[in-house]
Amino acid sequence: MPEPLPRTHEEFRSSLAASSLPRPLVDRLVAQARPALLLVTQAAEDSAIPLGASKLGGWPDLPADTEWPRRGPYADAARRAGLHREAASRLLADARRPGSWISLEDAQRFHREYMAKADSVETTFPLSFISQLDLAALAREKGFDPAFPSEGRLLLFYDFWERPEEFVPESSAGWQLIWDRSPIEGLVRTRIPPALQAIASDETCCVFRPARIDARTVITPMPVNDRNWDAFPLEDAQLLDTYKDWLEHFGTPDVPEGENQQLGGFPRPLQNGLQSRNQLAANGLNCGSSEVWQTDAAKKLLESAGDWQLVLQFGVDENAGIPAPGACYVMMRVQDIAARRFDLARVAYQCD
Repeated sequence: MPEPLPRTHEEFRSSLAASSLPRPLVDRLVAQARPALLLVTQAAEDSAIPLGASKLGGWPDLPADTEWPRRGPYADAARRAGLHREAASRLLADARRPGSWISLEDAQRFHREYMAKADSVETTFPLSFISQLDLAALAREKGFDPAFPSEGRLLLFYDFWERPEEFVPESSAGWQLIWDRSPIEGLVRTRIPPALQAIASDETCCVFRPARIDARTVITPMPVNDRNWDAFPLEDAQLLDTYKDWLEHFGTPDVPEGENQQLGGFPRPLQNGLQSRNQLAANGLNCGSSEVWQTDAAKKLLESAGDWQLVLQFGVDENAGIPAPGACYVMMRVQDIAARRFDLARVAYQCD
């Protein structure tokens, strides 16, 4: 089971010092560390969670005149639909081969799911409700990032069924991060749309159980793949291995026993390039191929990739029913957070 993240800078320093890293390096890593709020969940009925309170899953609290957030067809819907239909056909073909790894019954079930997903990316479709955060309540915690607003609620809706690739510019249709400052008395607990409920199942996870959120301050370490890393040269294999071994004690947000939900601080990414891919895709570059990274346009954009920081991390959660594999990272540029441009957020799904 992963160790809990340090609760204070003193705990952080003590833990690092025990790793045998040199004292000056420990000082630098402590100075770089960022406070964050660990979002601890507890299963609860929606009726037991106050209107406007922080939670994962369930029914969101929206202004009475607000429709459930939906995305339009993806701009690259033809590509997405083609991939899903190809996968559906391939599964049926595999099932009909002698000694197949998959039964015909399972292949037919997955075929229906892939075909339904292909249809959905070409049409308007409701987004899954992920989380609702009461910023005024969370702002009272020490680990709350003062760069975030301290009023209203931050709501995340995401196409969890499709889980669009963050390195594709067109993926931005697949999420909405909403800062809502409506008075609580004007909120309504909004029912899940029938189109979303109709596809919800153990295999098709897109509707999540309600889970109450309690916040706790933690101190988060900078990952070595952060664009602002300067603690030591990454070519120093001994220091790198020692630091990575220390980081591994805290686990990653894709395991059931971990501390997976987080507001602010440094992320615990499952892959490299979290900031860089968001920077390129946000500026219209599909960076799914290596050639793009070598262009002058990409190199220029990457100079400011370090402006991207974590807003919200959510991973596996047994209370809300958010399944493995993988985790999601809601990222924004520091200047967009300051300008309250939550419409410019990007969501990166990573799977190890």
